[in-house]
Amino acid sequence: MSRDGPRAEGRRVVTLLGAVDGALLALWLNLLFFHAYGEGYPVEITTFVLFSAGAFGGMAIADRYGTRALRPLGLALGVLLSLTLLTLVVLMG
Repeated sequence: MSRDGPRAEGRRVVTLLGAVDGALLALWLNLLFFHAYGEGYPVEITTFVLFSAGAFGGMAIADRYGTRALRPLGLALGVLLSLTLLTLVVLMG
C-alpha cells in the first residue's frame, strides 16, 4: 500500500487500465481502417497518432470516472486482449 492510501493506488491502477484499453482499441480501429482503405493507407503515422490518442483518451476517461471504472475497464481489457490473441493465432496458423 502506498503512503497516499488505497484510494490513490486504485486510481493509478484505473488510469493504467484506461491507457491500455484506449491504446488497444485505437490499434484495432487502425487495423480496420487499413483493411477498409487498402494498400495505400499510411500505417506508420496513423498507428502512432491513434495509439497516442487512444492511450491519453483512455486515461482521461479513467480519471473522470475514478475507481468505479475498475470493473468495466478490467472487463474491456480482457475482451480486447482475448480478441488480439485470437487474431494473432488465426493469422499465424
